[in-house]
Amino acid sequence: MRCVQDPRFTFPKPCSFHLALGGFTLIELLVTVAIVAILAAVAAPSMSAMIANQRTKSAAADLQMSIMLARSEALKRNASVVISPNTEGWQAGWRVATVDEDRNIHNKNASGGLSIVGPQSMVYSPSGRLRSGSGDIIFDISISSSPTHRCVSIDLNGRPYQRSSETPC
Repeated sequence: MRCVQDPRFTFPKPCSFHLALGGFTLIELLVTVAIVAILAAVAAPSMSAMIANQRTKSAAADLQMSIMLARSEALKRNASVVISPNTEGWQAGWRVATVDEDRNIHNKNASGGLSIVGPQSMVYSPSGRLRSGSGDIIFDISISSSPTHRCVSIDLNGRPYQRSSETPC
């Protein structure tokens, strides 16, 4: 850049550059922060409901996968396989193990804050069918901050299905 003297002044003045620096004023910055805060306050309730719903879906998917694992292990090993809750109940997690050898196949710790209601245990026979029970077995998975329940039901053939429900299963 070249130094240009101001023609209004007759005496020599040192050159000064008046560069326009880009940036935001304090007012613009505060307005932007206020708009972002308002949008975040509006989005927060729906976000927490979505997170609660996703947690129940994830727990139901984990349980369904463990049930499918128990069924396939019973078929593969040609032995009975049991799915049973941890000592604190289904909401604390579950265990997949062989019945005869009591060999642990899979342990799953459920995430906290969930309510999982289900039977005492389930036993798959070597044919891949449920050993006991006259009807479908149903698990009800819910969380206190969401009205939605996830239902994992197992038919007599031993296949698990998952659905959403607004009422307990």
